[in-house]
Amino acid sequence: MYSGNRSGGQGYWDGGGAAGAEGPAPAGTLSPAPLFSPSTYERLALLLGSIGLLGVGNNLLVLVLYYKFQRLRTPTHLLLVNISLSNLLVSLFGVTFTFVSCLRNGWVWDTVGCVWDGFSGSLFAVVTRRFYFLEWRTIFPQSLML
Repeated sequence: MYSGNRSGGQGYWDGGGAAGAEGPAPAGTLSPAPLFSPSTYERLALLLGSIGLLGVGNNLLVLVLYYKFQRLRTPTHLLLVNISLSNLLVSLFGVTFTFVSCLRNGWVWDTVGCVWDGFSGSLFAVVTRRFYFLEWRTIFPQSLML
């Protein structure tokens, strides 16, 4: 497993040499020091928790209102519902990993958690962007948007 130096120095692989090089690693620790102070992690956790709760609450409100009121079911509002659903998924899956890591003063997940965190954020962002452009062309065909 790769363990890089957060200060920009050379990273090392477990039981081996430097990343991209051959030969034994120099003596020293393989795990880097925490990036921030504990109080900074607490502030970041508070900020991410607030963003996550507001994101879940507001996006659920949009979805419930769209479902409840028939007159809101227009193509333009469908675009907003798709964006809201994507943001809800980011709030649930993306913010959660980072929030828990901030509570524990550093990244606590393994490689699979790191990959999932990046993949889910990218996936939900791409879904929103794709739908936005496709729906925009349907609503305004004379537009120069791609």
